[in-house]
Amino acid sequence: MRMKKVFKFLGIGLLVLVILSLGACFLLSEKLPEGTEGPAAEALTDKMFDAVDKKAWDSTKLVTWNFMGIHQYLWDKETTDLRVAWKDSEVLMNLDQYDGRVTKDGKALEGEDKRKEIDKAFGFFCNDMFWLNAPVKARDEGTTRKLVKLENDEEALLVSYSSGGVTPGDSFLWILDENGRPTGWKMWTQVLPIKGLYTSWEAWKSLDTGAELATKHGGSIYTMEISEIKSAQSYEELGIENPFE
Repeated sequence: MRMKKVFKFLGIGLLVLVILSLGACFLLSEKLPEGTEGPAAEALTDKMFDAVDKKAWDSTKLVTWNFMGIHQYLWDKETTDLRVAWKDSEVLMNLDQYDGRVTKDGKALEGEDKRKEIDKAFGFFCNDMFWLNAPVKARDEGTTRKLVKLENDEEALLVSYSSGGVTPGDSFLWILDENGRPTGWKMWTQVLPIKGLYTSWEAWKSLDTGAELATKHGGSIYTMEISEIKSAQSYEELGIENPFE
């Protein structure tokens, strides 16, 4: 009987924690703002593209970076070849073909084990590349852009994704400086229980090719850093051999 009471109280306690958590998320969340599609929203998008030099990014062939010290990347944007390394795993794949070579603990994987690692690498890439340079993806297929007027009468850009990546349906409100460069965004995403959560875009870095990338993102309780960023137009210029050959 005592054990039943203990489990009962534990169950009640867990329920209370769930209710409190849901209540906190509700109180901290913001509604998705309303905005207006059209020429003004597209002009603000162009301004953001110019501020981060999207043209330079589009013409960049090779990019390497380290996400949070846990995922290492080499991306050949021209051929869509991608290397992702984490822990004891390495995936060398082609994004278009969605296939490649996989090693784990120094051993080559095949079959279902190989497919699982490729899926995992692709999921990492979709997330980490978005944090690397989300501004340039504001006109990806399946996006809508709206001009939002903030309380201080400044303009912000709401970008919503109906497709693409691994979590379609997310929306991001870009907060821009006077030159159009992002200082942060608010997020309405499936994976975050708090809607409208703010994260900074700061510590901007100019690549050798001219593109501008934010290397630090921060909120009230976390910091996210991207390091070891390099760009080049050839493997020779990058100082490595082509690992995909």
